[in-house]
Amino acid sequence: SSGINAEYGAGHANGIGRSDVVALLDNHLDPAKYKLHFPPDKQFSLLFTDDICSDLLQQIDTTQIKNNCLYCAFISETISFDSFAEVRPPGLQLVMECVERDVEEQLMNMFLSHSENTAQEDLKNRITLHYGYKFDYKTNSVDLSSPLDEPIPACVQEIISKLAPHITITPNQLTVNIYQPGQGIPKHVDTHSIFTSEILSLSLGSDVLMDFKNPETGVILPVLIPARSLTVMSGESRYLWHHGITPRKTDALMDVTRRELRISLTLRECTPEPCTCAYPSQCDSQNYGKPDFSVHNEQDAAAIEREYVGDVYEKIADHFSSTRHTTWPGVVRFINSLPRHSVLVDVGCGNGKYLGVRDDVLFIGNDNSYNLCSICRDRGREVFACNALSIPLRACTCDAVICIAMLHHITTPERRKVVLQNLAQLLRPGGLCLVTVWAQEQHLDMNNSKEESVCPCPTDSTEEGVGRRHFTDQDVFVDWKKDRSLYYRYYHVFLEGELDGLIRQLDNVEIVEVTYEKANWCAVFRKTC
Repeated sequence: SSGINAEYGAGHANGIGRSDVVALLDNHLDPAKYKLHFPPDKQFSLLFTDDICSDLLQQIDTTQIKNNCLYCAFISETISFDSFAEVRPPGLQLVMECVERDVEEQLMNMFLSHSENTAQEDLKNRITLHYGYKFDYKTNSVDLSSPLDEPIPACVQEIISKLAPHITITPNQLTVNIYQPGQGIPKHVDTHSIFTSEILSLSLGSDVLMDFKNPETGVILPVLIPARSLTVMSGESRYLWHHGITPRKTDALMDVTRRELRISLTLRECTPEPCTCAYPSQCDSQNYGKPDFSVHNEQDAAAIEREYVGDVYEKIADHFSSTRHTTWPGVVRFINSLPRHSVLVDVGCGNGKYLGVRDDVLFIGNDNSYNLCSICRDRGREVFACNALSIPLRACTCDAVICIAMLHHITTPERRKVVLQNLAQLLRPGGLCLVTVWAQEQHLDMNNSKEESVCPCPTDSTEEGVGRRHFTDQDVFVDWKKDRSLYYRYYHVFLEGELDGLIRQLDNVEIVEVTYEKANWCAVFRKTC
């Protein structure tokens, strides 16, 4: 259509959706003669029609919808409605109305009954059931040597057979996700090494908006997944793009819709064969370019820390700093709990985002990276460069020490203990130290509480993706992309009890608190004398 009219005040950002505007337009226009587009998160909508009349314009200009006044503006540029068509990741297919409404209801009742009467996993953001093989959220994998007693239900197998024209795999593993309104799932890629070329998801009960993100370009595409539809991910959409559902109670694409109870059936084919896909950056089978972890002596340990920690942070300091702007509320709360005029040392301070949280505390920072220290000095912070294995500060002079996301870069238990001893040595008697490290257990929710504990990680996608990774080993190399270069940083991810076990080996300290929060182990200890 050539006539384009912008209706200001009628947009998703105002809580107004397509159905609200259609009710107004249908009094004046033939529904077959106009099209509507709602740009995401905007306060206007676009009306495409050649049949504008003065009565309609007057009606729009004198109407309120949900306490929003509307007014019209014509757009002079030529815009095609087709330019707003939903864009999907390559390889993503939607098959509509795969089951009848009565079958949908029967399936939902069956799985809800199963969730009440059989063993199920109550994750923080949803309830899950498994058939054929159990999916392990700690490793993001399945144990092919231990099939479950309960196979994929026959009624689901019957649906799979009817979908044969649209799929190429023979599913042997089913994960059922039960979402209450407001729940979602973090963006992720289904594990390459254990599942074959297609991932299937049958959506029941409620429409939902699923976000797809290309990790190489940062492009995010929202895709509406209607109830009773089958999502087929293959090729690039299966192996490269991350998909997830933002936890919220409403979605806005063409219309503002309220989410209802939703159940998804994720169907996959397990395989013992390694993945040979064309997307090695996301492939756990290929691991191209990753170094081997081999430590036989102190020289080996120091060499890994120098090459895969110190040297890397010198190269990525500016880029790394640009992603480290959010302070963790738990760390800020720890700092705010200190008495006025306390002396606090931040060991491994990075870009110094905690140096200056309070005006009445003396902050001193240190980091192994000269370039990160330069960033701190440019911000007017008191910092110096040193290795945490040897901190040139007088003992018993600090009221508090924080060591946030640094200890996991140290390669051996003996060297990690030395760092902890150095932290304790800085404290005066009664002083407190907060230490946080990445956890190998990336999907626990041990506190099962909405209240934040000592050290919650930020959920901003620009921060490190803790909680969205899976670690099969404790000593790992995690990639960092800067421009067109790929760097690997060494991490030792901690098991439950490992951090507090090291602290208990120290003299003259007592543990105040150990918590698991957002895929981190966090510990506070006090110097006793």
